[in-house]
Amino acid sequence: MKFFVTAMAAALCVVSASAIAQGQSQGQAARPAAATQSAAARDIDPNTLANSALQLLQAIDRDQAGALWDNSSNVTKRSAKREDFVGYVGKSRKPLGAASSRNWIAVRREMVGNGAKLPPGLYASVEFSSQFQGKRAATELVSLRRDEDGMWRFSGYVIQ
Repeated sequence: MKFFVTAMAAALCVVSASAIAQGQSQGQAARPAAATQSAAARDIDPNTLANSALQLLQAIDRDQAGALWDNSSNVTKRSAKREDFVGYVGKSRKPLGAASSRNWIAVRREMVGNGAKLPPGLYASVEFSSQFQGKRAATELVSLRRDEDGMWRFSGYVIQ
């Protein structure tokens, strides 16, 4: 299951998307589409993605999973119902209690083409090593998708 933002987090997502896209918009108009997509995959700032993903996790901490789904990528909305996502987050995340620390350990990006399990597009995943109450450790993965309008939106959350 993969999922996304409150009004505040939605604004953060848009700001993050603008910051990420800022470096991509300069000098790419004359490039062929394949070259532009390839360049876009390289030009994503991992720190910006990680900071955006951390803000999305903080929305989950505030029990705002429903608002995340409301503002998620349409890809997410087609793959999971709101109540299923909210239930998944509550069931998997709430028993751990409050987060005491999070450190991003990996940012991955992938251009998905036609014929893959996911709809085509540019995706980014940010992996966190997280500590919760009682020194419980978990790995959290936040996924984002660059939608057709050029904005990055939440597309998934998994905790292990």
